[in-house]
Amino acid sequence: MATSRHEYRPVIEPRSVAERSPEEAAREQALQEVEQTLLNIEQAIHRADRGRRAISPDGNERNLRLALDEAVEQLEAARKELFQSAYFGGQQQRLM
Repeated sequence: MATSRHEYRPVIEPRSVAERSPEEAAREQALQEVEQTLLNIEQAIHRADRGRRAISPDGNERNLRLALDEAVEQLEAARKELFQSAYFGGQQQRLM
């Protein structure tokens, strides 16, 4: 049975926590916090959207629906800003 001269090697070698520099560990922790915040914002958007769909646009709760409409818009803007600032900030060009 012939063996290949080219063995599979992962592009990124996994490294243990002890092998990471303090800067790498801090960046990884910060990105995890951003990820969790984005997840929370996404869940809030879905919850507010579900709430506004449950409220009749012509009913007595029209002001509540308008408030949820505005909340969804603001949350979507916050999500976009956080995502772009976190992943495309610094020396890289930001998408607008």
